[in-house]
Amino acid sequence: MNKVKILGFVAILAMIIVAVPTSYFMDFSLTPTQVPTKEMNFTVSGSSDCLRFLNSSVSTIYVPFTVAANENWQLTINCTKMPGGANGYADIYLYSGYWDSGVNNTCKSLDLYPILNAIQPTDHQVRLGNPFVETYGGSTQRSYTVFFVVPPGGQQATFHITYKQVF
Repeated sequence: MNKVKILGFVAILAMIIVAVPTSYFMDFSLTPTQVPTKEMNFTVSGSSDCLRFLNSSVSTIYVPFTVAANENWQLTINCTKMPGGANGYADIYLYSGYWDSGVNNTCKSLDLYPILNAIQPTDHQVRLGNPFVETYGGSTQRSYTVFFVVPPGGQQATFHITYKQVF
């Protein structure tokens, strides 16, 4: 009888030893992870008649990125053409997550309604001759998406965006 109990205990222990790591790796493989973003360098343009996210048809530009743990990356948004000239500007908004549901880094504000409550205003603006420059990093991997509404005026606005690692 002791032999049967010992064999039963060994069998249960063997199942636990196999099941725990297997369930951990299966759960880990099913969890979506965002791969850190590589360098970016692109130009995006758009026009708008309104400056509010709440107007569903407002053109919005977004830049999604992920910063790996213990790395620092610098995002620069430089305006090269702005409706209103020196008086024109675009406020910068930050979403603490990776959002990429638009096309070619542009979308309509209607597309953002599901996450609108999580998009936070910042104290930053981008203007002609006054780029937005911010460095992101930390001890853990984090994802962000920067948004800004294309300034109103009915004319084309153009922005040059770079994202590069800084040491």
